[in-house]
Amino acid sequence: MAKQPIIAHSVQLFVLVKGKLALGSRIDCKKPEEACRVAEDRVSRGRAIGAAAFTRTVVDPDYDDGSEPVTLAIFGKVPPGLADQLPF
Repeated sequence: MAKQPIIAHSVQLFVLVKGKLALGSRIDCKKPEEACRVAEDRVSRGRAIGAAAFTRTVVDPDYDDGSEPVTLAIFGKVPPGLADQLPF
């Protein structure tokens, strides 16, 4: 039986480790607006140097099978090229 796709909204945080940008925590959210709000909040409060809010369709969560993420918004400092993935 085929699984129903899930629309997942998340925030990827970025931190500095020894002066270099590195992946931080990922935070799952219920709505895209919440993901954008959480990303902005974490950067504005200094909990991360940067953050990206994104959405993605997940077909099989057990195998992380799904579409490429679509970046909704970025805040602060993020890896080069991430801003190029914004849908506008």
